[in-house]
Amino acid sequence: MAKNGLQDTDRQNHPVWTVYDKLRSARLNVKYYGRRLSTLEAKNFCMELILAASAPSSAIAGLWFWDTPYGKLTWQYLGIIAAVAAVLKPLLGLTKKIKDYESVLTGYRTLEYDLMEIKTLIETHQRYDSPLQSDLKRALAREKILVGKTPETREDGKVKAECDAEVRRELPSKSFFIPGE
Repeated sequence: MAKNGLQDTDRQNHPVWTVYDKLRSARLNVKYYGRRLSTLEAKNFCMELILAASAPSSAIAGLWFWDTPYGKLTWQYLGIIAAVAAVLKPLLGLTKKIKDYESVLTGYRTLEYDLMEIKTLIETHQRYDSPLQSDLKRALAREKILVGKTPETREDGKVKAECDAEVRRELPSKSFFIPGE
């Protein structure tokens, strides 16, 4: 039995867990979409760098190294890589994907903030009452919109698992206040 008479099963079934579970889910999505966005930005940067470096007018194109036999061969391979990157870049639609991920990430950050605020109010007021439940309903409505904006059809299970482990370390069950305890 937990303190103040709540059994462990009662504690786990308390309605306040909806807030805490949603908070952890929002935090997970912030971490997940943040990582996915970082990956896309890195890919986009690499492609941009290759295209900029291989342009005949770039400062790199004028380096003395390219006049050596190895330099000429390297420059030819760089040209091939740049040609492939130039074709792939618009096909991959990285810029649009980056915007989509930024939008969803911003939405989940806002949702996380709102849920964290509800959590703080629960702790401060030592209860989970109707006004806080109404705040949760509004947060759930925002979450519903975000779920529909998810920019990917298949999530990266490995990244999701790593993010989930981080969230569980950051927000363990024992860190949440349960009214009535």
